[in-house]
Formats: sequence, C-alpha cells, structure tokens
Amino acid sequence: MERCECASAGFCDFYKQEMTYDPPNWQWCRDASSEDRIKYKISCEKKQARKMEEKELFLKGEYVTNSQLIKDCKDLLLPQVANLNLKGVLGIPRSGMLPASMIAMWLNLPLYYLDALGSSQPLSAAGRFGGIRMLKHEGSHGSLLVVDDTVYSGTAMKNFVPRISEDFYTSCIYLRPESPFRPDFYGRELKDPHLLEWNLFNCTYIEHALLDFDGIFCPNVPYDKCIDEKSYIDYITNVEPFYHRIPKTKCRGIVTARLEKYRDITEEWLDRHNIKYDSLIMYPTEKEEIRDKNHIQEAATFKAKHFSSSSAHFFIESELPEAIIIRRESGKFVICPEDSK
Repeated sequence: MERCECASAGFCDFYKQEMTYDPPNWQWCRDASSEDRIKYKISCEKKQARKMEEKELFLKGEYVTNSQLIKDCKDLLLPQVANLNLKGVLGIPRSGMLPASMIAMWLNLPLYYLDALGSSQPLSAAGRFGGIRMLKHEGSHGSLLVVDDTVYSGTAMKNFVPRISEDFYTSCIYLRPESPFRPDFYGRELKDPHLLEWNLFNCTYIEHALLDFDGIFCPNVPYDKCIDEKSYIDYITNVEPFYHRIPKTKCRGIVTARLEKYRDITEEWLDRHNIKYDSLIMYPTEKEEIRDKNHIQEAATFKAKHFSSSSAHFFIESELPEAIIIRRESGKFVICPEDSK
C-alpha cells in the first residue's frame, strides 16, 4: 500500500490495529513516507507477535487453589519428610507459614520462627512448644525443616537460610523448573506463569487482569434486592466487601454487568474500600431489558467482548457459567475463584 486510505481514526487493515488520535496516528500515516510506514508496520507486527506469545503463555498457565495446596502438601511433600529426624518445622513468612503449619500439625512437631538474632524459637501458647496437644512434647536435637509455598528463583530461601544457626533441610510445595536454587525436597514442579489463590489479589499479576464486580469484590446481590430498586440501591451502597479480595495494587480494569446508571454509587464504593483500577466498564442502561432476558449469556458476551479487545492477560469471573462463555468467546485465560477453576 503506497499511501494511507483511512479517512478517520479506527481499525487499520494495513497495520492490523486501531489508529487513534494519539500519534503515530492515522493523520501521521497520511503524511508519512512509504519507508516510514513500512518501518512502523514492522514494529506493529513485532508488538502483535509479543502479545500473541503472552496470550499463549497465559493460556498454558496454571491456577493453584488453596485446597490444591493442602492436597499437594499432604500427598507430595509430607511423605518425603515424614521419616526425617526433625526437631520442628520453620516456615518462611508469610506464605511459607501455610504449609509449614500443616506439616507441623500432621507430624506433631513444634512450629518455629526466627527471632531478630537468627535464633529459632518455637511458637508457644499453652506450653513452650505450642498448644495443649504439645504440653508433653520434649525438645529434640534433630534438624529443622524450612518450608516455603513456592520457590521461583530461590531468592527468598537463599536470603533466609543463612540466618539459621543449626542444621536444617530446605523444602517447598512448588518449584519452578528453571529455578537455579534446588531445595532438598519439593512437592512438584510448577511452570510459569502460575497464579496462586492464596495471594492472587496481592501479586503483581493483578495489574494485568480484568475483574468482575459482584461476586468478586462483594457478595452477589440477593434476588429479593434485585427486584426492588430502593432495596437494590441500598444494598450496593452499603454491602461489605470481601476483604481478602481487595487488590493491593491497581488492576487493569473492572468489567461488570451492573448498569451504567449505577456508576456514581459503584465508583464511590470502590473508592471507599480503596480498590484501584484503570477503567470501570458497566453494562449500557438502555440495554437492560436485553440483558435480563438472558442474563448469563448477555453478561458473559459483554465481558468477553471487552476482554478480547483489551491487553489484559486474564479475567477473574465470579460465576462459572459465565466464565466458561468468556473463555470460549475470548480465547483467553479465565479464573473462577468460587468454583476453583
């Protein structure tokens, strides 16, 4: 194509992308030389190829649930360490304390922490080594089992273990295959990218996610509230959030089947609960009747459309039937925490 044929901003078949009002834009293209346009096309193709690689990578990603963590800890790691001569279990704060406490309970061993001087100390309660069931426990001279949930590169483990002044073994539930650090024991390999339910909303991946609203940030609106406008408004204004799902960083955006006419209430609620986002996309009020005739399909298609056209890597959806449709129509990675899918 020797010259630009676009009359206005919009999708360009030559560059295979939207040409907006921000340069390099369609107006720039109209005055650009053939050489400049070819160079820009090559850069666009490289950018699109990178996006496709990211998309394919995330489609191969794995979502690990809390229940799967417990199962893998019990079935895969525990048998490897059960017969070691251990004095206790030492978890790496914070996520490592989850599997560490489970292993300590299953093996009836004290759970340890490191004090400021690097000395291991048992967590005490009713007695020195724990609760009532540990009152008769006598300290031993075995090794400590150091536990983390995952080892990605081994940085956290390598920074932690030099502080330990006694014998120890290192372990984790999930090990990234490419990690240069190899613990003494691990449950199984976990390829990258992966998402973990127990820190899904405070990991950096959330910056690349679109999220549903009702059912994710707060409970779904009860049916009896939906059929009465006053009750509905009162509910969405005052409902308490799911505090464990307030993202610690800004998410890419929120896409909800809530009607646009409730934007002010919704934005105020998000601000009140310190939920940060780049964009809030709400269902057109004038299409309410269409939405309500087939809510699952219409809501899911609405979300899939915006997900498909976005650069977000994954979508977090509250309802499994909608999640299935969004996945099918977008061809991208969708997580449904309520159903652990």
